[in-house]
This record gives sequence, structure tokens and C-alpha cells, in this order.
Amino acid sequence: MDKQVLLDKANSYITCVKSFFDEYRDEWVYEKEDRLMTLLNDVVNDIHDNAIPYYLYERIAKLLDTLAIEELRINLHNCRNKHDLNLYKQLSDNIIVNSLFVGKTYYLLKAIGFINSNVVLIGANGCGKTTFANSIRESLEKTDNGIVIPAQKLLIFPTYDFVPTYKSAYETFINRQKEVLDDKQTFNASKSNDIPYDLTLKYGSEMRILVSALLGERIARRDEYCSSIHTGDIVDTNKFKSKLDEVLEIWNNLIEHRTLFCDNSGNLKIKYSNNDETKEYPAYKMSDGEREIFYVVGRVLLSTPSSLIVVDEPELHLHKAILNKLWDTLEQKRSDCMFIYLTHDIDFASMRMAKKCWLKSYASGILEDWDLEPISENDIPEALLMKILGSRKKVLFCEGKKNSLDCQIFELLFPEFTITPVASCKDVINYTRAFNKIESKYAEAYGIIDRDFRTTEQLDKLKTENVFSYNVAEIENLFLLEDFIKGFAEYKNEPCEISKIKDHIMELFKRDVQQQASFYVTQKINYYFREYQVKKGKTIGEVENAFTSFISEIHIKEWFDERVKYLNEIVDNNNYPEAILVYNNKGLHSIIERVFGMSSYNKKAIEYLKASGDARKLLRKAFPQI
Repeated sequence: MDKQVLLDKANSYITCVKSFFDEYRDEWVYEKEDRLMTLLNDVVNDIHDNAIPYYLYERIAKLLDTLAIEELRINLHNCRNKHDLNLYKQLSDNIIVNSLFVGKTYYLLKAIGFINSNVVLIGANGCGKTTFANSIRESLEKTDNGIVIPAQKLLIFPTYDFVPTYKSAYETFINRQKEVLDDKQTFNASKSNDIPYDLTLKYGSEMRILVSALLGERIARRDEYCSSIHTGDIVDTNKFKSKLDEVLEIWNNLIEHRTLFCDNSGNLKIKYSNNDETKEYPAYKMSDGEREIFYVVGRVLLSTPSSLIVVDEPELHLHKAILNKLWDTLEQKRSDCMFIYLTHDIDFASMRMAKKCWLKSYASGILEDWDLEPISENDIPEALLMKILGSRKKVLFCEGKKNSLDCQIFELLFPEFTITPVASCKDVINYTRAFNKIESKYAEAYGIIDRDFRTTEQLDKLKTENVFSYNVAEIENLFLLEDFIKGFAEYKNEPCEISKIKDHIMELFKRDVQQQASFYVTQKINYYFREYQVKKGKTIGEVENAFTSFISEIHIKEWFDERVKYLNEIVDNNNYPEAILVYNNKGLHSIIERVFGMSSYNKKAIEYLKASGDARKLLRKAFPQI
């Protein structure tokens, strides 16, 4: 469709609606009329601004047609001649009700950026995904623009004494899609008072209606094929393949070692091999996962051309390999459709080649009020970004893995934060910077890193970017704080020879002065190369001079001697707090284990930290106030 054609259509609708309401208006109409006119004007403005890409022109035109304004235009003459106020009222009611459903669909497309790709909406439990699904379902179905596959399904596989005709079965199927099933009730599950039969019948008929439509379509297609053969017409064998045949084909490609088929009597069965013997059983004995696959595939294949297919909780509790293959297949089969997935499963979201959006919240009402934020490209890996973007707590990046010592400590000390472990110190710094650059987010991000021989100047610079360190050399040294060891000993009812522990650590520190100074100089050189660059030169001579100047700022011997002097002063003064501030040695916990005569000190220290609020307060003091 040409841009001008779509624009002319929208403008003609505005003219028609305005003319109509200028002649007929009742008090109740004003607000609803404004909503309709706002919708049409928004469409026109979006077309003018080239916000709507050309590949959506047909979809938008189809959407506008469902307003039934052409019907209004046709009947306007009769209204005027006959002064039929009832007809006016009927037409008014119709377009205003339609505008509600059309508006929801249009503003959904607008909210996700008028894209033509599939979309994943990620939201936490309780954000309103199911409420949104039910709301948009009504809009899509009543405007014939798509379907919603619900999260909650009671899939009872039917058996038939006879197969219904395709016309009646498909009509029942279409009518059923317009129903929004959202019964949130509590039942007394007893023998005498169980779930009401009528509710079970309503939900449980979903699969029967679907299977009836598929079987009816298959029979109708075969009847047509046979009639064509009988009359001698040229027959396209491709048209012989029914939707049910396609469902069976997809199901069989996904499920190994079993074959789902339809016999000549219209009964769905499954056959499998057992000890070189082929056995069969009826389809109603399928597992829950197999039923879900059949249902989803059938719904998608029966949807009308160019549908919006909204899927609430597409995970289906299937193995991820099957799950990914299922949706890949359906997206390929229905490439004319746009899939919109509503999920809280980050793994699923990451698997999909689709635009990702963050559904912050949704409450019943007009769709313009929902809180939706596209997830733009970022230096943070997509899966990680989706996980933390919706956090209402402050985000704290730290080094380590989910169950690492670092992460366990931070989760105990910073319960008001969303603790997010990442691979390295570099990632902590980069992800903190990247997250804080995101404009629309609930919370700010902070980073916690080991000191790793950084200078005071380097640490102060990182603080300006919300990246901090703590008052020990590395995370394990928190458990070497004198007051923490004393508290631990009391908690375990152990005698505490704190002086013995401190003396052993100081002896090791004295032994490792040269090594620790070397580590310091190595890190300082690395920081220098990361933070500074050789100046550009126009000639090779200028390059050589720039490099010489660059290297001249590195004073290995001078840095080493200064560091050795500083460390020796710590030794001479027997300054234990300063020693654990600068001493990098992950094996120091073994000293405490020997003194106490125990193993796994770090593990037991975590247990103490969980049990003691005083211990948590003590360690929190080693961290900056963030």
C-alpha cells in the first residue's frame, strides 16, 4: 500500500466522523468522541512523521477498517433523510466501541516502535502480563487482528462418536476466541464441593473446539479434493494438505520415537515401537507437554492471515531445546504474522531473535496507560540486562558467580540491593557505567571491586562512577578482621588466640613483602597502559619520540622501592589492620583453621554472618556508604 493511500483513508475517516458528530451528538458521547478523534489524528500524524514504516501500512489500513466507518458513511444518507435517531445511536455506539479495541491494538504497535519483527515483553510476576493478555485478546479478536494464547489452559483431549462439519466447527472455534477466560476463584476442593462443573466445561472445551475445527477442515479439504477428481478438474495436490496434517507434521518433528496420526475414522492416535512391535494408544493419553504442543501449533496455524499472535507464558514447561525449535518452526510457518511473547523467563527471552521490551506494569484500562520500555542495545549482555532492568532495588554489580563467596557476602550485607555477580572487575566497572546511562530505569547501579593494588587516586576516580572498594585487600580478608574473628570464636564457643592468628599472618606478610611489591608494580604498569595512550605521530620519528616519552613515565625500580618501604613500615609497626588492607593472599584462612582446629573457615564464617546481625553490621563498616 502506498503512503498517500493510507493517509487519504485516515483523513477521509476523520472527515466522516467529524461530520457525523457535528450532526448528532449526545452528552454521553463527548469523551468517547474525543478518544476516537485522538486515535485518528494520531494515526495521521504518525504517517506524516514517517513513524509508521511502509511494511505496516496494510496492517494499519486493516485495523482502521474495523472501526466500521465505511458502514457509517453508507448509512449517513439514510439517517439524514429518515431522521432515524435510533440508527444514529446504533452507528455511534458501534464506532465508539470499535475505537476502544482498535486503539488498544494501534497503541500496542506504537509502543513497541512500529516494528515488523517479533517482540518479547519481559516482566516480573505480578506486573500485569496476564491482565494485559486478556485485555489485548478482546481487542484483537473483536477486530479480527489476531489471537492470544493464554497461560492457563485446561487441555482435555476429546474423543468423537462423529466429526462435526467444518462450517459449524470453525464457527464455534472463531466464537470461542472472542471469549476472555479469566476466572480467578478459590474452590473448596472436596468430594462434596469441588470445582463447579460449568467452569470445568467452559475451560475444558478449549481443546475439543480446536480439534473439531482441525478435523472438520481436514474432512472438508478432502471432500473438495475428491469432488475435483470426480469432475475431472486439474488438482493441486498441495491444496490437499490440511491444517491438521501440518500440526501432525510439526508435532512429529518435535517429539521423538512416537508418531501422532489421524486414522480413516478421524481418530487421533499415537504409535510407537516396542521390541520391534508397533503399538498404538489414543491421543487423549498424551502427556501435558505433548498436549500443549498440539494446542499451540493448532491455534497458530488456524489464525487468520497477518495476525498478531500474543503468547502469554510461552515457556510451556518444555525442554528448552524443544521449546526453541517449536517457536522457530511456528514463526517460520506463519511468517506473515507478528509474534508477541509475554514472559518472565529470561532464558526464553534470550533465545528469541526478536525485539525485547520491558513491561514494567500494566493495569486494566486503555492501553495508552501501560508502562513499556524498549530494551535498547547496551554494553551489558542482553540476558543480564533483562534480568536486572526491572529491579525496583538498587543494583549492585560484584565479581564472582551466583554462589561464590563474594556473592554470598554481598547478599547478606546489602539486602536492599539486587546483587548481580559478573565475571571480572572490568565487567563490574563497565556494566555499572552502562546501566547508569540508561534513561528509563527504576534504580541506580553501583559496583564493588577488590582493591587489587589500586592507588588512592585510582579508587577516588572510580567513586565518581559509583564503583567502590572496601577496606581490605580482597573479599576473603573481611573474615580476617580482628573483631570478626573474636565474634566468630564466641559464636562457636571456641577459645580465641587472636594474637597467635595475627602473629602468623604478620609473619607471612613479612615473608611476602618482595612478592607483594612486585604484584603492586605489575598492576600499576597494567593500569598505566589501560588509562594512557601513545600520542599520534605524523612521522616514524614522532612516533618513536611519543613512545619514548610514554615509556619514560614508567619507573619500575622507583615504584618497587617505594612499595617495599611502605610494606616494611607495616611490618615494623606490626600494623595488622593495614596489613590485611594491602595483603593479597587467599590462603590466609588456613591459619585460622589451624588455630581453631577446624576446616572450611570461610564456609563457617558465612554461617556466622547469616546468624549474627552484629557481624553483618561490623563487616558493613568496611564498605562505603552507598
